[in-house]
This record gives sequence, structure tokens and C-alpha cells, in this order.
Amino acid sequence: MAEFDIASYVSRIEANRSVKDALMQGLKTRRPPYRISVTDLLNLKQAYFRRKYPEIVPPLEKQQLMWAGTGFHKTFGSAVSSEEYLEQFVEAEGIVGKLDIYAKIPVEVKTTSTPVDTKDLLQYRPTYVEQLGMYCAMVNAHEGEIIIYQRQVEESPSTSPLIVYHVTFPDLKAIREEMRRRRDLLVQALISNDPGNLPACLWFGRQCDYAQVCDCATTSVQASHEIAKLAGELYVDSTTCEQLLSKMAGPRPSQPFGINDIVFPRKAYFKRLRLQEIALGEEVREEKEGHLRSMDERGFLDALRDSLRYGAPGEAQRIPVQHLPLVDLVQVWQDLPTILRDPKFSSLVERERLTRAFSHYFLRLGFDCALTENPKGRLLLYYARVPKEDAKLMVYDVTFRKLDAIKGEALHRVELLEKAGTALQLPKCPSWLCSYCDYRVECGEA
Repeated sequence: MAEFDIASYVSRIEANRSVKDALMQGLKTRRPPYRISVTDLLNLKQAYFRRKYPEIVPPLEKQQLMWAGTGFHKTFGSAVSSEEYLEQFVEAEGIVGKLDIYAKIPVEVKTTSTPVDTKDLLQYRPTYVEQLGMYCAMVNAHEGEIIIYQRQVEESPSTSPLIVYHVTFPDLKAIREEMRRRRDLLVQALISNDPGNLPACLWFGRQCDYAQVCDCATTSVQASHEIAKLAGELYVDSTTCEQLLSKMAGPRPSQPFGINDIVFPRKAYFKRLRLQEIALGEEVREEKEGHLRSMDERGFLDALRDSLRYGAPGEAQRIPVQHLPLVDLVQVWQDLPTILRDPKFSSLVERERLTRAFSHYFLRLGFDCALTENPKGRLLLYYARVPKEDAKLMVYDVTFRKLDAIKGEALHRVELLEKAGTALQLPKCPSWLCSYCDYRVECGEA
């Protein structure tokens, strides 16, 4: 199989100093100093301690439930909606969030192992209503839906696994005011290193991960759910529930491929063969690797990602691409497909060697550009191990020639992945990857 050489399709690489300087300046002057999310506003105390004690992580059993929930979100979303409506990022009032599904109205998907009392969602799951209310306020929608998937429990094996609630919010202005109040409380607590004015944690006395460092036992500020109280009509939507169950019971489309799958097609092939076993291993490994990096490096890289994803209004977008079974979102920043990577090198790679040293970066960026029909893309490289501050971040504008040929290669790889009987029928991964790959034995390229 002839190797596709992405370097031959790169016509120009320009170091963009202006964008680099603007990014660095923006990072140094960002206010407020912490990105606040809708999830943070549901539990201010926990949001505070999560930032102050990043070394505290949930036990493995709890993380497994979280990963299972994430997997359900993806599977469920793909079954009942389409890619352009899934995981929609929104921002308002300096607060960011991610809507599970947003087509006509905001939809939040929840999973739980505890049976939900359908008679009083406000009493038993007020945070579900609060989260939906905040999303509705952010997108100026007066109604939304909460879909709850109940994992099967022995006590109620006949209970429907799905419940849908339709909720209205007549006073969006009041919700926004409460969101700003909570945002300001959290920011001031983070700046002053004092959580005393934050309400008690909802998990106090219930195996909270931060029990050994929190002050919930002595705080005088009690938890409340003012946004949930602003909900209007709330009812179980049996009709929508039946429609969703019918969609899920219908013919299931094959799991779509992402753009990264065609950059590393052999990894994608093996991952699908033993998806459950490896998915957990990768999560654990990534977590451990993350904790080995210094907090400064992690913070800077996270801030860069935030700048690309939550920039000024209109500056950042996620453009859906769909060439079944290839379905993905391309990150676009300042009208250019943009990727951020953190090579583990201790010195900068010379510009003339970039396409050889980082062929996989250019392949991903080339596919992003070709699939969105944009001849130019942007590559951000953050060298965490380079000591000189000015040299840590490099920004390159990359121009590609023959977009049709690059797109053709992308779709050809998708076709190969669909039909492959063995990994040998797929393009090889970069040689450096073989030493670290979980699948090197099966692949035979070790």
C-alpha cells in the first residue's frame, strides 16, 4: 500500500507572530482569572475545591460510573439526533457550558443508578432543573427537556429506563441574575482563597471527594436552589419518551468514525475490536500522565484550549462534517481550521522539519481543511518542556495544495476502515508511535 505523504501537499508554512503575541497577551490579561462553567454554578463549594486541590481525584469506582455515563451520552445522542445538534458549546455572561442536544430547544441527558420519583423532580433532582434553566437562559429559550436514563436496578426491573420531562422557564432574566450572582461569588472566593461565603456542598456527608479539605461542617451559608424555584410548568412528556424509545429500537446505524480515526486507522481498527477494555485503560493512563505534568503546564495548556474554544463571540466555531460513516466536528478559530498540540520535545523543531517530525499533526490539519474546503489552517504547538517562555508557544499558518486529493485520501481511509479484515489492509501509523502503542503486538509493527 503506497504511503500518503501529506508533506507533499503543504505549499507554505508561515510562523504567525501576531497571532502568537495576541494569544499570549490575552492569556496574561484574561478576566475573570478562572473560566466558570454551568456545572460550577450548580455546586459552588465543590467547584472551588476542585480548582484549589486538583490532586484530589474521584475513586476509580466513581470514575467508572462517570465514563459509563459519557459513553451512554454519545450512544444515545447518535441514536436520537444528528451530529450538528450534539454537544453544543454556549457562552454568556462569562459563563460557558455544553448542551447535550440543541436543535429546537435545549435538551439535557442524565444517567442515574437511583430510581427517579416522577412525581417531584424539583425535590429529588433540583440540580437537573437548574442546569436546564441556565442553558435555557443562555440561549434565550423558555422551554427545554430533561431526559433521564435509569440504569436497571433489581428492585424495579420492569420500570421504563427512560423518562422525559418538559420544563418551562417564564423568567429568564431572573435566572441570568442568579447566574451572575453565583459566578461573582465563586470568582471572589477563588481570588481571595476563602470559600466562606459559598453555600454548603450538596454532597456534604455523602462521601464527597473533598470532605477532608472542605469547610461545609462550619459554614453558615446553606445550599439553595433559586433557579429551580423559577421553573414554570414541569411535566412528564410520555409522547416524546415513546418517540425516543422507538428511535433507539429501530435499525442502529454503524458507529461513525471520527477524523482522528483516519489519521491513525490501525489504532481505530484495534480499538473497535476491544473497545471496552481499552477505553478504561486509556482514561486511567491519561489521568496519570496528566498528574505527572506540572500544574503550570497543565494550566497554560488548558487556558490555550479555552481561548480556542471560548474566544470572543463569533471567533470560535465547531463545524460539522459528515461523509457517512465519517462524522465529526472541526474546530475553527478566526475562520481557520485550528488544532493545538503539545509535543514532548525539549527544543523547537525547525520549520523545514515540521512536516516530517509532526506528519500526524499535518495530516489531521490537512483533513480538517479539506473536509471544510479551506486551503489554509492553523497549527498551534505548545512545547511544555522548552524552558524559555517566549519559545513555548509557536503558531503556524499552513497552506495546503490539492484539497480534492487530500479529501479523497480521507474518504478512502474511511472506506478501508469499513471493509478492513485485518490491520495490514490499513495505512501504517507513524513509526515513532509503535513503541508506545497498546496494539503493537496485534499489529505486528513493534
